[in-house]
Amino acid sequence: MQIRTRLTVQFSLLVSGILLVTFVAIYFFSYINLREDFYDRLVSKANSSARLLGGVVVSPDIIRALEGSNTDRIYNQIILIYDDKNRLMYTNSSTSSKSIHVSRYWLNEVRKAGEIRYTDGQSKVVALSTKLPYTQAVVLLGAQDVVGQVNLINLSKLLIGLFIGVTIIVAFAGWIFAKRALRPISRVMNEIEGILPQKLDTRLEVPNQQDEIGRLTTTFNKLLDRIETAFQMQKIFVANVSHELKNPLTKIRSQLEVSAMKERSTSEYRSTIHSVLEDIQELAQLSNTLLELAKVSEDQGDLLTEVVRIDELLWDTRTTLSQSSTQCFIQFQLDELPDDDTWLEISGNSTLLKTAFLNLMDNACKFSEDHSVNVSLRTSENKVTVQFSDKGKGIPEPDRTLVFQPFYRSENTANVKGYGIGLSLVDRIVKLHNGTTTILPNHPQGTIFILEFLRL
Repeated sequence: MQIRTRLTVQFSLLVSGILLVTFVAIYFFSYINLREDFYDRLVSKANSSARLLGGVVVSPDIIRALEGSNTDRIYNQIILIYDDKNRLMYTNSSTSSKSIHVSRYWLNEVRKAGEIRYTDGQSKVVALSTKLPYTQAVVLLGAQDVVGQVNLINLSKLLIGLFIGVTIIVAFAGWIFAKRALRPISRVMNEIEGILPQKLDTRLEVPNQQDEIGRLTTTFNKLLDRIETAFQMQKIFVANVSHELKNPLTKIRSQLEVSAMKERSTSEYRSTIHSVLEDIQELAQLSNTLLELAKVSEDQGDLLTEVVRIDELLWDTRTTLSQSSTQCFIQFQLDELPDDDTWLEISGNSTLLKTAFLNLMDNACKFSEDHSVNVSLRTSENKVTVQFSDKGKGIPEPDRTLVFQPFYRSENTANVKGYGIGLSLVDRIVKLHNGTTTILPNHPQGTIFILEFLRL
């Protein structure tokens, strides 16, 4: 069901429900009012008949004549007056078809209560005890409220007609109202359908930022900003990957083509083979790094199931790097270790964290003039901080926000072999572990990388 139809139905049901409750209440209170008014008229009529009979000597025929001339018409009325001996003193009923069921017990109950109102068949009856000369009489007056019933029938027809008519009008008005209310959303949908991958710089017009449609449009614009950024990063990533893969492949092809131009000695072939193998190793290293970067880009929150002790992982990383690079000097500052060993533990993945630490240590060794890196560790109850310091040329301030992008390399690193992927990999691993990475200058020269992990 479309939103417009749903809104129309809900609006119609709401208004129709309110109307139904209102009309039922009108009918109910009208019924109560007509019934009580009719009973009051019966009481007045009964009292008048009793006073007329008891005040003067009047024959029953004269009373009937007076009742017939009364402008207050009460249809099919039956009057019964009993004395204190429960003997019938007066009745206007001339046929057996018109009667009120009366018993000695019931007459005594009327004398006790003083007045009783009830229904006998289709007639409404009032029974009251009144004082007449020489006796305590009981007057019973019953009649059919024909006028009240006709009024109730006419009222019910009027209310039903109004209910149907108003419901139809409300449904039509709700349909028009829903169309006008959803018109801004339709406009936004049409504008979104016109945005193609080639036009990601297009943004939706925000007529009013204060209402819900304006906030929705603003949210769409922010989403388009993120999508455009992602597309641009993807293009840059593909271009950089193509460039990085092209260099070793071009070198391999050139060397093989030169070797195939003429006969060469065994030593020359051996040299060419060694050079090609180095290029292939470089290509394999680049491929492995790209695979690691792609893996960390995925949602790997389910892999953070280990309890990792940071100090032990740092020592393990140092051992690994020392075995692969004998020229790297790694110094640890672990003077501020806590008494509680659990402060050194975080939830994470030891393999990924070791990759991040290994990249930072290796970079520091490559860019430091003395091939050294200083690693310090500080902990608290809620946070673990690891700091890597080198003595290289440092990272210029404008480049500190860009070095975490894949394949980005600062001008200071032009003479150092690399692909510009390591820091991007580090940043993604740290974020995956609910951590942050900060770059600070290391005076008088060098760079400080600060990794902060929250202990959840």
